[in-house]
Amino acid sequence: MKDIIFKDGKVQKGHRIKIPKAIVDTLEIKEGQKVLIKFDVIKKKMTVEIEND
Repeated sequence: MKDIIFKDGKVQKGHRIKIPKAIVDTLEIKEGQKVLIKFDVIKKKMTVEIEND
């Protein structure tokens, strides 16, 4: 498992979810791929799952 630390990043709120470029590049997410983001509120953890075609 890789840990990615974002320095000088800002939390953005809105109706869309914006995935930071560092995560997109690390996970090699391509445009049009389905991405499932799960939030565990108790553990304060986020999981990103990518569906490959």
